[in-house]
Amino acid sequence: MSSPANTIVVGKKTPRIYSREAVLFGCILLLVLFVLFTAGVSRMYHKSIHVLADNWFDQGEASFRAGDIKSALTDYRNAMVYSPDNAKFQFHLAQALAAAGRGDEGRSYLLNLLSESPGSGDVNLALARIAAHKDLTSDALRYYHGAIYGEWDNDPIVRRWQVRRELAEYLLDRGLQRQAVPEIIALSDSTPTNDTEQLRTVGNLLLKAKLWTRALEVFRTILSANANDEDALLGAATSAFNLSRYNAALDYFDRLPEKDRNAPGVDEMRKTTRQINDMNPFLPDLSREAKARKAATALSVAASRLQQCASQPGRSPASPTQTQLQKALAESKEPAPDGSWQNIAKHPETVDEVMGHAFEMENAAAAACGEPEGADRALWLLGRSQGVSAQ
Repeated sequence: MSSPANTIVVGKKTPRIYSREAVLFGCILLLVLFVLFTAGVSRMYHKSIHVLADNWFDQGEASFRAGDIKSALTDYRNAMVYSPDNAKFQFHLAQALAAAGRGDEGRSYLLNLLSESPGSGDVNLALARIAAHKDLTSDALRYYHGAIYGEWDNDPIVRRWQVRRELAEYLLDRGLQRQAVPEIIALSDSTPTNDTEQLRTVGNLLLKAKLWTRALEVFRTILSANANDEDALLGAATSAFNLSRYNAALDYFDRLPEKDRNAPGVDEMRKTTRQINDMNPFLPDLSREAKARKAATALSVAASRLQQCASQPGRSPASPTQTQLQKALAESKEPAPDGSWQNIAKHPETVDEVMGHAFEMENAAAAACGEPEGADRALWLLGRSQGVSAQ
């Protein structure tokens, strides 16, 4: 019989005892796994939110480009539901609001963006366009200048040039030439001499602003690279004509293709230029006879114009010479030396006197009967180019 002390109990396991460190490590591990799981879920959620926001924004961009402004507004607003603080979304929503005629709403978004990024070229330009649309000129000028001197992410030099061009066109369209002139000059000064298209744009703006000398320089630059550039030839001809450089103007007009020479307005300027040269005895390298013939023609044209003007109702010269017209008519009837070209040729020193008399008659008729036309206009313009104007 065995002793109770030596009895072995079968079926019972000894309990495993875990140390405090092991328990703590397990808890930490579980916590880390939980945090990683939560972060992963969070990242997936935010990623899906961003995807939704970007999808709505892309859809809004497509709608805006297609001209469907109403749908674009809805799409942009849906994008902002998922990303309300996204500056890009706010900017494009503001642009769509402006395009929908709701500029005041768009302006509020833009002003908030401007407060955060006062140097943004895009935001300043958008505000300038809203102000320009509402004819708020002082605001438009401020924001346009903010865009010109602002920050641009891509091609800043090109963007600033484009904005200044837009500003110049806005001012010219509203008849604000005084404000437009410095902008156009600055645009001209910042235009590369090898960029024909930009030079062409600047040249046409200079023409609109009646900056004839600068315009002629720009068009000559274009012609130095391409002597047959039709736009530059017309621009140079127009500039030279208004600068009273009639020989140069006629050369540019004659180099134009026939279809351009005969265009309305162009044909009239060209004919006037020819008529001016036909009566201009001050052209270089003219013979004595040629000068005399031109001066005699000018005198005959002016005398006819004066008589025609005086014969109009209410223009009778019977009363004492109290007006410029009456004075000129009285002087034209006074005995005078032979005004034929042969006599002028014999006395070439009288050319200046003859032309001065012709200019005075044209000015008197213009003051009484309005600006002349045809050959009379040519003679009148020639007189102004010689510094002779109506008193």
